[in-house]
Amino acid sequence: MRQTKKGEKVTISVVGAGNRADVYLHQLQKYYQNDFIVNGVFDPDEKRQKFFQEKYKVKPEQCYNGIDDFIKLDRISDVVIIATLDNMHFIPAMHALDKGYDIILEKPIAMNLEETVLIGAEAEKKPNQLVAVCHVLRHSPFFRTIKEVIDSKELGEVVNIQHNENVGYFHYAHSYVRGNWRNTNISSPFIVAKACHDFDILLYLLGKSSIRLSSMGDLTFFHKGNFDEETMTKRDTDNPSFDSNPYSAVNIYSGDLIKSVVFNKDSEEKFKKELETSQYGKNVFASDNNVADTQVTIMEFEDKKFATFNLSAFTNLNHRSIKVMCTYGEIRGSEATGEVQIWPFGKAPRTVIPKKLDSGHGGADAGFMINFMETYLNGKEFDSTISKSIESHVMAYAAEESRINKGQMIETKEYYQAILDKARKEYKEWR
Repeated sequence: MRQTKKGEKVTISVVGAGNRADVYLHQLQKYYQNDFIVNGVFDPDEKRQKFFQEKYKVKPEQCYNGIDDFIKLDRISDVVIIATLDNMHFIPAMHALDKGYDIILEKPIAMNLEETVLIGAEAEKKPNQLVAVCHVLRHSPFFRTIKEVIDSKELGEVVNIQHNENVGYFHYAHSYVRGNWRNTNISSPFIVAKACHDFDILLYLLGKSSIRLSSMGDLTFFHKGNFDEETMTKRDTDNPSFDSNPYSAVNIYSGDLIKSVVFNKDSEEKFKKELETSQYGKNVFASDNNVADTQVTIMEFEDKKFATFNLSAFTNLNHRSIKVMCTYGEIRGSEATGEVQIWPFGKAPRTVIPKKLDSGHGGADAGFMINFMETYLNGKEFDSTISKSIESHVMAYAAEESRINKGQMIETKEYYQAILDKARKEYKEWR
């Protein structure tokens, strides 16, 4: 619930001063430069504090050391961006709801489904507080174009959707073998961390709720069983011959494949030291990762709508591709080309290339923040509220449970209710 008056600058604080928080604020700088100020940064990394302090003109006394400081304070801003690691969302989100903040909450909503549904249930009690979950793809010109064609009924009714999340070999190796999302002890499962976006997109395109799903997959390649002691070393810097391997840390980080490199590349010496000492220099078969590298999910939605979703590390490019099969035609789309092909049966296809905004996720990051600010400043409807986002998380966690149980069919509404009942019993106190 906004505290500042209409015409005053919206005040924003940040919990977790990482790349995603910077992305959202950067879009505000581009599109709403005179409409906001940052008046609080909570992060234990002094370098990140300093970066935000300089870029967003934050006062030194408004920089704090992290979540513990945030929850000690009464409300200090209209909006808080919560963009910590997955396992640190729950406490600041519950505190922010308790104190009356409007919230921009990075996905996934929480580390596990119990915490996710509890945040959702708490948000339901606060209808005057906006909780904007960063399901940015709903704001992508690419997916909005597909949605417009579906809703126009030009091709009749949707029967089936094939959707693919092509993770990219380099992105998977960076984030899910070496990076922060490699292990379920410190992060949510692969299909939650990477693909709750995709379940949300299916819900968005169909406008129908999930009924049931089944999922299969495994960690098929990036495991210690594929480590060859005769030809490999545990760190890629110790094995120059491994440089020719596409998964080599030296090979991946020397180029421009990874845009948000998490270590210092100011000099060759600093770069080499980072690879020699950090998690990011490890051989992909010698890390502590345990999340799946491939997963396939089949789903049924209301009104006999069906979908399949393929999540895979083993692709050249990091992009999504989709085919929507309707009663009188089909839609094909690829983020790699940006093209959406609309093909009525018996007629020539036409191709649309949606105009992109200049930001990540095909313009979706900018679209998300524009939608948020137009809601906040001018009362327009917001497209990815927490009530819309909870179901996608339930589906993603249900898919992971199904995968662990060898493809067991899960009824999503019953699954959600069981998790909510369990969470209410176990989480008596969230602080």
